Amino acid sequence: MTDIRSLILKDAGRQLITGGVLLVFGMFFLISILFYQEGSFILSLFYFPLFFVTGAGLFVTGLQDFNKLRHTSIQTADSCPEYTYPLFPKRMYLGQQDIRNDQAGLYDMRGERYAQAEEEHHWKYKPAAVISSWLSFPSIKSGSFVYKDDQDASQYRLEKKGGFKWRGYIQNEAGRYTAYTKEWKGKDGKRVIGFIEGQNLRWQLEGDRYLGWYQVTDENDRVWAKIKQGAIPTEAADRFGNMPGFIIEWSVREQVPSSLVAFLFLFQYGNY
Repeated sequence: MTDIRSLILKDAGRQLITGGVLLVFGMFFLISILFYQEGSFILSLFYFPLFFVTGAGLFVTGLQDFNKLRHTSIQTADSCPEYTYPLFPKRMYLGQQDIRNDQAGLYDMRGERYAQAEEEHHWKYKPAAVISSWLSFPSIKSGSFVYKDDQDASQYRLEKKGGFKWRGYIQNEAGRYTAYTKEWKGKDGKRVIGFIEGQNLRWQLEGDRYLGWYQVTDENDRVWAKIKQGAIPTEAADRFGNMPGFIIEWSVREQVPSSLVAFLFLFQYGNY
């Protein structure tokens, strides 16, 4: 398997640098508040907590990752344990209850939930997590999440390493890293995000970053789903209209692997 340790080390460095830059900007806004620059006071009052809290969160997560690499070994496995969903509806919606709410779900158009992912918070840090969720840039912050299936059974632990670029990881129930994401430019400049399991490209999401339309394929180029990011389903506009996420139109509806659903959750957390 790819050296997960080296990837996490790169991610830790990126989080430290990004966090440090945001903290510097936060201090700049704080100075503007303390010295009451009338022209920028209101602006500084708004941006100071956003830059400072986001920067502090990234910086602390980067330090934690460095310490993790120093004091513990990174255990890996070549594949994810698979749970398969017998049958999905043709159209579904994956989204978060609110842009500041880190619990996401996969729903049919009637609102029935088939899977969920919720951010992990140690009880000691719960107050800080609540503050962070409201006073940070959601798209660039880091986080770890527990993925549960339609039986409410835990399947994976998802990790998002934030910054201006992000990377996702999956751990099995034993804590071993089994997969990670990688982003690159494809044909005609299209955005491509791969889900790498062991040495193999298990899933691939490709499309237009600006239109928000993507296609999900497997290692054999078989199309499994099409995604419309930011779209609101007309048949369930009242239910999902205020829920950030995307419509999924399944091309393959039977025996859908849980690793694919986990990949879609990581995509959601990495793009909002």
